[in-house]
Amino acid sequence: MRSVVIIFTGLLMAGHALRPPPAVGQGATATVTTPSGDVTILADRLEEITADNLIIATGNVEITKGTARLLADRVEINRETGAAVAEGRALLYDGIDRLVGERIEYNLKSGTGVVHEARSSVSPYYRIDGERMERLGESRYHVRRGVFTTCESDPPAWSFRFREADVDLEEGLVGRGAAFWVESIPLLPVFPFFSAAIRRERQTGFLFPRFGSSSFKGAFLELPFYWAIADNVDATVTLSEYTKRGTGGSAEARYVLSDTARGNAAGFFVKEYNVNETGTNHDDNRGFWRFQHTALLGPGLVFKADINGASDDQLLRDYGDALYQRSAQRLDSNIFLTWTTQNWNVVGNLYWYQDLTTPVPIELNRLPEITVVRNRTPIPGLPGFLWDFDSQATNVVRDIGSEGARVDVHSRVTRPVSVFGFFTVSPFVGGRVTAYDKTVTGSRTGLDGVTVETVNNDPRVRTLVETGADFEARAARAYDIGGRNNVDAALHSIEPHVNYTSIQGNHFTKIPQWGSPLDVIPHTSLLTYSLINRVRLRTIAPEGTEAQRWEFLRFTVGQTYDFLNDSRPFGNIAGELIVDPSRIVRFRGETSLSPYESGFQTGTTDIALTLPAVTASVGTRYNRSDQTNFFQGSVTADLTRWATGRFITNWDLHTDTFVENRYGVDFKYQCWAFSIEYVQRSTRGDELRFAVNLLGLGAPITTGTGIGALTGATGQPTAGKIR
Repeated sequence: MRSVVIIFTGLLMAGHALRPPPAVGQGATATVTTPSGDVTILADRLEEITADNLIIATGNVEITKGTARLLADRVEINRETGAAVAEGRALLYDGIDRLVGERIEYNLKSGTGVVHEARSSVSPYYRIDGERMERLGESRYHVRRGVFTTCESDPPAWSFRFREADVDLEEGLVGRGAAFWVESIPLLPVFPFFSAAIRRERQTGFLFPRFGSSSFKGAFLELPFYWAIADNVDATVTLSEYTKRGTGGSAEARYVLSDTARGNAAGFFVKEYNVNETGTNHDDNRGFWRFQHTALLGPGLVFKADINGASDDQLLRDYGDALYQRSAQRLDSNIFLTWTTQNWNVVGNLYWYQDLTTPVPIELNRLPEITVVRNRTPIPGLPGFLWDFDSQATNVVRDIGSEGARVDVHSRVTRPVSVFGFFTVSPFVGGRVTAYDKTVTGSRTGLDGVTVETVNNDPRVRTLVETGADFEARAARAYDIGGRNNVDAALHSIEPHVNYTSIQGNHFTKIPQWGSPLDVIPHTSLLTYSLINRVRLRTIAPEGTEAQRWEFLRFTVGQTYDFLNDSRPFGNIAGELIVDPSRIVRFRGETSLSPYESGFQTGTTDIALTLPAVTASVGTRYNRSDQTNFFQGSVTADLTRWATGRFITNWDLHTDTFVENRYGVDFKYQCWAFSIEYVQRSTRGDELRFAVNLLGLGAPITTGTGIGALTGATGQPTAGKIR
């Protein structure tokens, strides 16, 4: 194909062949026509050598072809082939990416070329250098003897040095014959291949390993591999080695089927060939599994599944990470199908669980359970009257103890009446029928030490009538704060509430106890009274903005009086206090006090502090009846601009035992982050963990291990977000 070069056309036509090529003045322009469009050449000086069919551009040369721009001090261009050789501050812009080289060979017609001794900056923070970068097309290169990093320093804090690599600046890089370097040290001298995403959140490849030491598991190494299967499916597979336990691994797959359907499946497995434990009620092959799925099947129709299981009751205590995992009492599994309309809610549920506290199969499963609820709505033809309805049918399945079916139907009619606009009285009347296909005849204790009910097949029907009334009022007053602390106004309200409920009926005894409040409804004549004090604040709102409103203080106190209990009619005095004065410090506390026994019966306190550089929380849990007295605290603080410290404690005050303490420091620099965490436990050993994250590679940094590394178990982000 013939190329046409036009450089001041009139001058070239006038005797061009009779004298040496003339020099062109400052700010010269030329155009080379190619099959894909014109190529513009700008330079301080343009010179044509007809005999060699060349154009020589010198001084601030700029050549533009599509999204590519070539800049240099001197560029030599062959008119026929389109080959250009740039030297002297040679620079190639490939879209938004920048390549610098000692010499750049670039073909104006094909858009291909070679950058010698290349150093490239690829948006947003990638850097690819190479002795030779061959441009194969727009944004596509083959690099020889190169370096990949996201660090700006020389030598980089970390880098992959490779023999060759294929690069797509819009997708990613795949390198072969690589080594991982830390500054000038080849930390991992042999890396057969590696890959990295460029301007993509998801790229198949190895993530940085997690490693550490545990007095229970020994030295351990977990090597995760991320697999971007498709735009809507990805997975993380991890190989694990524990020197005191054995070899194992985990896998987690995440998928998005549509805008209304998504889920994940995960599993953990370990072969404990290094362990010789007797009396543990488990063999050497141990594991955990989980499946979660959510789908919107139609208007108001939702399907949800959350299935969990473990090979043995001790697995989470041995390989769980967070305290809530290691102290779990059970693993619940649910499959829901829910249909919701404006007034009705219907739920079909399959529920089963694995009790982790005893090897005896005492689980009480509901297979299935169907619940129908109607919200409180007006009764047609009866102005002012409201009714609500709920019903439940349950089939109880278990290995040890009674099992059978229960059907419960309950409805209530209410008539709210406003008394002169000062308060509202809402008398109600309702009925409940609960039918069982079994009748309790006694109890027995088996060889395993578990006491269970004995039943016969006679049906048992309990009928109840409930009557009562609710008394509600609200008094409020607004106060002008005058802008102090940016607060414009305060609203104080007092809300008393009184309820009386009477439940009468028959067949309160010989009812199977199947783990539901429906099984233990007694004769009732109960008065409940409470008082709520609230203070709400409103900030000053500049013109065009919305004022902020929040609850500054809420104090609730309440008690019950049982008319059927002659010896102790008064219930515990319950109180709740919430204080949120500045959105920086927040306090919440709950307690109950018995009028007959000394001291508090229960208590919960939580204090949270949120500052730009520090977040902290302190909480206590107290229950006198089950001897619970617990202290929990956490703090995260920026130690420097590049280091953050973490501390979490869980202290059993009843036994004066630190159940678990966690100490951690996260270091974050320009192109890498490093985390060290020490976990101190009262049982199952201490752990020292390390984790590394390289900017542009892998997942957000986490030190979670074993089951704790599964995202559904810890809430951590996935290695790559599904698009």
